[in-house]
Amino acid sequence: MIATALLLTLAVGALSHLVYLCYFHPLAQYPGPWLARFTNFWRLLAFRSGRQHLTELALHRRYGHVVRVGPNWLSFETLADFEAIYGFNRDIEKDEFYNFGRSNKRQGFSLFTAKTDAQHRDRRKKVVTPALTLAKVGGYVEVVRKNVGVLLARLDDAVVVVAATQRDGKEGKVNVARILHRFTIDTSLEVIYGPHVCPQPVTDIPATAGFPEAIKLAGKSAWTASLLPLPAWFMSLRIVMALTGRLDNSNNKHATPVNLAAVAATSAKLIFNPQREELLSQHQQNSILKHWVALPSDDSRKMPPSELWSEAFNLVLAGTGSSAAALTALLHRLGLGAGKPWQTKIRAEIAAQQSNDIPSSSTFPVLFAVIKETLRLDAPFPTAFPRTIRAGAENALPGLPTALPVGTRVSASTFVLGRSHRLWGADADEWKPERWLDGDHHEDLDERFVAFSKGARQCVGRDLAILMTASAAIAVLKQWELSSVGALEGNSSFLEMSYDSCWLRFEETNNE
Repeated sequence: MIATALLLTLAVGALSHLVYLCYFHPLAQYPGPWLARFTNFWRLLAFRSGRQHLTELALHRRYGHVVRVGPNWLSFETLADFEAIYGFNRDIEKDEFYNFGRSNKRQGFSLFTAKTDAQHRDRRKKVVTPALTLAKVGGYVEVVRKNVGVLLARLDDAVVVVAATQRDGKEGKVNVARILHRFTIDTSLEVIYGPHVCPQPVTDIPATAGFPEAIKLAGKSAWTASLLPLPAWFMSLRIVMALTGRLDNSNNKHATPVNLAAVAATSAKLIFNPQREELLSQHQQNSILKHWVALPSDDSRKMPPSELWSEAFNLVLAGTGSSAAALTALLHRLGLGAGKPWQTKIRAEIAAQQSNDIPSSSTFPVLFAVIKETLRLDAPFPTAFPRTIRAGAENALPGLPTALPVGTRVSASTFVLGRSHRLWGADADEWKPERWLDGDHHEDLDERFVAFSKGARQCVGRDLAILMTASAAIAVLKQWELSSVGALEGNSSFLEMSYDSCWLRFEETNNE
């Protein structure tokens, strides 16, 4: 009898909660998928399928600029909303969703996990100003160029192998997706850690040969952990991690944990070494870590070893996949029919260069127009990063019928904004680099451009990512005429856009 009464009470309570979420919750007035009223599980399924960016785009085109995507979560589409969420509003902050970026609750905040404006300002001062300003990024150009040379050699080898094995008389094609990802990994890690940790390309080392796949899995697992915290907590228990680690390693000697752990352990060996400054100074080559470590001991930006290791590894996780996605989409777009005339224009820019300066929008306006248009349409970070309304921000988002309750989660996707008809007009879904070459509207377009986010929390690796992408594109287009074969495959969005297949045909150019 007592058990029956208890079950009935629980059932009535659950039903009452569902009715509240559906009809009486403050967000009930906003349209969205039916399941979103009750659970984030539908969102997890969309994310795990790799199609969440397309799902959100379809939802906004169906329901409008505000969509309820979870019981306590709204997604926005307008530029004003994006700027309110990710700009300089100090009362819209990160919350526990980002705990996947911290190994435990006692660990200090990193640049990625910093919740408050003050925390983020402090982290940004320590991470960016010593090593990631535009001037500092210019100091990494030789490292980038060296790795571009490795990329060209790998592509050339792949072209030769395909040509030698082609037996049906058809022109051979090469899947460049993984080759490009290896380039961004090798380049990023050498820029971050320097030659002491990366004496050779990381993806050439057997223990880290599977690094591209490891990076993809890490991002996918991290976001899953935030959408379903309880299962993620269980999987993070030491005994569970030990058991699953043994299972992984018993099946594959180069399992994913090994690939990430090899880099983490090698970098930690250097960073936690009391002689790290002396070891880093042995090489003249610039690196982000070298700039951080070289700061005087009384400099407020000086970080202890634990922070050095955390911030460096966060750059590894955040930058390698997104840069690969940008470069892959760029070469694919250029290889299509609409992109071939732009290849010719970029080669003309290359031929006109009188010096070996760092690529910029002033020296390569056509190339940078093509890059921006590709980033707009094929956002490297298509997943919307959520923020939480704190006291004082209830009315921060313009045009809503009522104030948002404190604790409401809000987000806006760069993929959705990049294809928004409200922002870009009727041709928003078309790849048209010429829109960026209209001098009368260029500044206005830059205001709408959100691929690297905006405001105080915009991507700290923006200049480095553009340097890698532009340098690689120039070198590839100088040597080959590209032709895309089929569509990009594995067009999946997890933390970063991920491509498994990008088939290109290569024809030598006459650039003697």
